[in-house]
Amino acid sequence: MGIFSKWIESLDYEYCILTSCSRHKSPRSTCTSCLDICPTEAITLKNGIPVIHQKKCMECGKCISACPVQAVAGIFPKREFIQQHLVVDKDRIPSVKEMLVYARKGVKGIISEENVGEAWSETIEKTNELLKKLDMAPLSIQYKKIERKEETYTRRELFFSWKEETQSLMKEMAPAKWRFNHKDLDLSKYYQDYQFADIYLDTEKCTLCKACQKLCDKNCIQITNSHVIISAQACSACRLCEDICPEKAISVSETVRQYEERKFDIQMKTCQTCGQSFEALSDSVEECVRCTKKTLLFAQ
Repeated sequence: MGIFSKWIESLDYEYCILTSCSRHKSPRSTCTSCLDICPTEAITLKNGIPVIHQKKCMECGKCISACPVQAVAGIFPKREFIQQHLVVDKDRIPSVKEMLVYARKGVKGIISEENVGEAWSETIEKTNELLKKLDMAPLSIQYKKIERKEETYTRRELFFSWKEETQSLMKEMAPAKWRFNHKDLDLSKYYQDYQFADIYLDTEKCTLCKACQKLCDKNCIQITNSHVIISAQACSACRLCEDICPEKAISVSETVRQYEERKFDIQMKTCQTCGQSFEALSDSVEECVRCTKKTLLFAQ
């Protein structure tokens, strides 16, 4: 890491929750990923919206990694790498998601001077289980003495180093806030032939209201004139579609498998109660939405 980068990271900065958070998008969202992972309880809900209390926040980056929609912005702490190996820092255990990104970027394993401990071992084991499903080589563990070289600069080298790093970092600067890599933890960008979530659609319950399509920023569910198309490659299991579906026709589960697009035919049917035409996904549906709701109301 260059001198200017080290100076930048020493500056005060604050994590924040972006409006892309599922709880910003709908009060029905049940996501608590950032709250559940925070070791200092620095994140709480205020009127249903997650809020970071800066005095408690230790900028560990766990909330950035845990957020399924990359809605926590801030400077993700840098890690040390030596010859394509991640150097163990026992105070900062990486998430499995983080390790999968590193593996895709060319990291081959980890390196440590002593036993890595139970937490690191568990992370590596889970990562390697997923890498096997992703048809990638497992991460290795090397135990050896780590030698670090001191960085020395002449006055000329120092000037050009700062200039180069400044230009590079300024390109990543957003108005009034530093914006480093909170979006870099989207696994779908790195494993485009795989999906990390499965979206199940109950065709008998679905009324084609399009609420799921409107709120999914990743376009995982598309409703055309003739089909419902489920494309879960970009799905990160935020479960907003599941939370907001009024008919409870959607369920989302985490998985790792080859990407597969699914299509469901939309049929034109005639309501057996009112005689009006309506669209449905199942042959067994015999009433339109209005008549079905009336039937349920009278049954109560």
